[in-house]
Amino acid sequence: MLRIRDTLGGEQICFHYCEGRSDLREIADFVRMNSALGIDTESTGINPYQPGWQLRTVQVGDADDSYVIPASYGIFIAWLMAQPVKWIGHNGPHDIRSIDAHLGGTTGVECAGESYIPAHHFDSRKQDDGGIGHGLKEQAIRYVARDAGKWEVELKKAFKEILIPLPGEVYKSGPRKGTQKYRKAYMSEGWSLIDPKHPAYIAYAAADPILTYRLWRHYQPVVRQQHELYRFDKRVQEACDRLTRRAIRLDVPYTKRLSAAYQRRATAYIEQAASLGCANINSGKQVADALIMLGAELTERTPTGQFVTSDRVLRELVSIYGGEYSPVKELVHAILGAKQMLKRKTSYCDSMLTQADSSGRVHPSINALAARTTRMSVSEPPLQQLPTKDRESDE
Repeated sequence: MLRIRDTLGGEQICFHYCEGRSDLREIADFVRMNSALGIDTESTGINPYQPGWQLRTVQVGDADDSYVIPASYGIFIAWLMAQPVKWIGHNGPHDIRSIDAHLGGTTGVECAGESYIPAHHFDSRKQDDGGIGHGLKEQAIRYVARDAGKWEVELKKAFKEILIPLPGEVYKSGPRKGTQKYRKAYMSEGWSLIDPKHPAYIAYAAADPILTYRLWRHYQPVVRQQHELYRFDKRVQEACDRLTRRAIRLDVPYTKRLSAAYQRRATAYIEQAASLGCANINSGKQVADALIMLGAELTERTPTGQFVTSDRVLRELVSIYGGEYSPVKELVHAILGAKQMLKRKTSYCDSMLTQADSSGRVHPSINALAARTTRMSVSEPPLQQLPTKDRESDE
């Protein structure tokens, strides 16, 4: 067993990483001795139904100890899920779905404790609204210990050390002439590329069950005070989990045709913008220069002195130069049209095609506590935002 000793809020804690089958007995004894444990998973991506997705580890822990179990021990993980333990999660349905997807079935396990819900009941505001946010790390830093985010910081440092070879590219001069060129991994790539036995990865993974366990303990007064509301939101969360698992069937051929149609329309708009002097619609400077050349008057500037060419400013220009034909209005129409078509292509069509499972079904992420108004949100893909007007032709 690989062990990493650390502290949380000045208290001693320990992370344990299973290195072999002989270590499983210790984990089994730990599970049997606890009636309630925090649970978490680490994987190569958020969507467990996406082709190529892989579970990397399952973590369980109490307030002081956490065990990290590699996904290769599938039989043991299945045994773990069958134990009479009160599992505590922070958005626990996601972790159970990940385990189920890895095991290739449905364990029927539900997290009896869910710290994500009382976090909303205590303060429904997001960070943008002045709240602290509802993610585990933000919550733990505020209510568990100030140093609860240190393992995430170290993991991100480790991600930046990962180098990816650039195919076919070598240094053409200097002391490294003829050797392979590399680039640093993007943050989103780090989850699947980092060595699962890297100390920073183990610590990050193992810390989550401990933080979840302690956060759940912190929120017990809130749960007791608003018990009926907690039970209601817990049932809603479980219903949303069933909807995510069930998914929706995607008409793949139609979606591919629609994606191509959006691309053709975007290309036409981009060519129209280029004919009016704007070769790159994503360059604020080029957009501003082209508008000024066509006679538009821009006044708002960025802190660096560049003219603001946001969608808001462009729409204001339409109202100013509306009515009769105007090259300014034509350019603005081309820019906004191209951006709209590209957004529909990438955010909706391509996103659904990428995230569909092997049977062509899309499993959206449904957040039942997304807004202070209790409105739900749907993401990956954002199905609630699908365009309902101006249906595009497949031709």
